[in-house]
Amino acid sequence: MKPVVGIIGGMGQMGRWFQRFFQERGCTVLLADLDTPLTSPEVAARSELVLISVPIPRVAEVVREVAPHLRPDACLADLTSVKQSPLAAMLAAFPGEVVGTHPLFGPGEESIAGRTVVLCRGRGERWFTWLHDLFSAAGARVKVTTATEHDRLMAVVQGLAHFMLIALGMVLRDLGVPPRNLEDFATPTFATLKRLTRHLLTQDAQLYACIQLQNPANRVVLRALEGAVADILYFIQRQDADGLVRLISEIKLHLLGNSGNQPDS
Repeated sequence: MKPVVGIIGGMGQMGRWFQRFFQERGCTVLLADLDTPLTSPEVAARSELVLISVPIPRVAEVVREVAPHLRPDACLADLTSVKQSPLAAMLAAFPGEVVGTHPLFGPGEESIAGRTVVLCRGRGERWFTWLHDLFSAAGARVKVTTATEHDRLMAVVQGLAHFMLIALGMVLRDLGVPPRNLEDFATPTFATLKRLTRHLLTQDAQLYACIQLQNPANRVVLRALEGAVADILYFIQRQDADGLVRLISEIKLHLLGNSGNQPDS
């Protein structure tokens, strides 16, 4: 099957990436964006698979706009990094097949091979199976989960990780240490953190803000981070080396187990 694929928000980086991906597999791809010849409703009406690739806060609005124009046998899917609210919006607006997807990579990747794509069932099996088989055949690692579990895990993988890098950048700014001094004295660990922070700060700030704001599971994770900072500070303020060593040992046991080997990446 080589369906007509419509990408709403198709001129964005991920939209263009998936345009190339589907075209390489023989699909006709139609794009709708702010300055495209075709409008979003027109693309929706002509497509068999419609992918929503817009900022998370706009998903519900765009879904309501295109859903009345979809063919009954079409599929409505999304490419967003949060799953509960987009999936709920699609299910509410369109009675046909719905699939939630989240590619766990950015538009800088040349290939989907070896990369992870998350699929969340919405409604129906035909298009879910087609997407699963298509991504798998292209070499992707396909992970199937619920929208709730996806958001819970991504609150750690994205929400927590991005938060800590943003906070590190903020601390470096507020301390006023010249960047050159940091480079001259950097350890391998700090150099890695600084590189990751610089990479994040060169990406789309709107996207990273949305990831922080739109995933409700982030609040639980960040409260846990707040508690962890308080616990560590407790030992530091009291100069309690034994207590801090015990805490580090407990963390090591959880992450590495009794063997002390490195966890799987």
